[in-house]
Amino acid sequence: MKIAFVRVRKYGLRGASEDAARKARGSEKASSSSKLLILALQARGLAADCSEWQFWRGQPPKAAGGLLPVQDFVCDESGHSAGLARAIEEQGQPDILWVEGRTLPAHLQQVFDLCPRSFTINYSKHWRPWQVEGLERYRLSLTDEDWQSEKLMRRQPSVHAGRWDKLVDYEAAHKPLQIDKRYDICYVAALRRRKNHELLLHAMAALPERRLTAVFVGGGGGREELEQLAKRLGVAVEFAGEVSKDEVNRYVNQSRIGVMCARKDAAPRAIMEYMAAGVPVLVNAELMAGARYVGPGAGLVRGPEDFALGIAELLDGLDTYAPRAYLLEHHSVDAAVRTFRDILEQAGYQGS
Repeated sequence: MKIAFVRVRKYGLRGASEDAARKARGSEKASSSSKLLILALQARGLAADCSEWQFWRGQPPKAAGGLLPVQDFVCDESGHSAGLARAIEEQGQPDILWVEGRTLPAHLQQVFDLCPRSFTINYSKHWRPWQVEGLERYRLSLTDEDWQSEKLMRRQPSVHAGRWDKLVDYEAAHKPLQIDKRYDICYVAALRRRKNHELLLHAMAALPERRLTAVFVGGGGGREELEQLAKRLGVAVEFAGEVSKDEVNRYVNQSRIGVMCARKDAAPRAIMEYMAAGVPVLVNAELMAGARYVGPGAGLVRGPEDFALGIAELLDGLDTYAPRAYLLEHHSVDAAVRTFRDILEQAGYQGS
């Protein structure tokens, strides 16, 4: 099984500036769940000759390494790449063309046109996967919840949709550490309004007798507003900013519980990162996708009106939770691979 992975960017082609190079290569932020599953397939002998195709406006920068080998393609002003056509002619079409993203830029259209025999897969990293541009060009859409699959197939019957299990690279970066607890609560999320940090701040304020402390891990432009709200509510919050994966794991391990407050989000990786680190998690019951990963022994799912009670319940029962054990039992790498292979078969993939 030969796989080519393409991540399409919301704002078009990659630029060759130092900033774009930093973001594109060697990033220490969370690894793509799609690429982690491809690596798992390779490790089990189920896939070979896998690579990531990256498309550039201008000459690409020097590679800094990544999860998959990278093939770089320079595009002209129309967004097409002569190098891509030559590479496919020399190497052949991949068995699977795996696209992560929602848009259909010119270079991706060229990929589709040059790979008509490839089995096409999409994961949109969004809670509305039926809004992917050019959805009809895919054979399979990976979703995070059954209700998403059902809605997508009603809207686009030619595309099979299957609920997969995301992976986190817990074996390398997300694991328990024997260090002291500095915080009661950790929230790993960009400081954006849709991440709903306000829910946690108000829940903390509803438990004044506990004198709770929290750490917000993530970058973004909403820090000043959140700092002002925390001050008005009289709650103690530290802002760690955007940090490396290792530092994320350290902050999680320094916390008693993790939380996911968002609503309009699709299976945030942070839920599984908390669990992989051995930290129980409280998830907003209104989260559009992803709460299913939290089962008995891993944490709690509570509505916004009961979020403060959920915090208190988790903190009072820490010894009764075993989040990492639950993750490995129910969402292990082997389990995720089995689920993915079942989805491929159901979608009509005829390869090995």
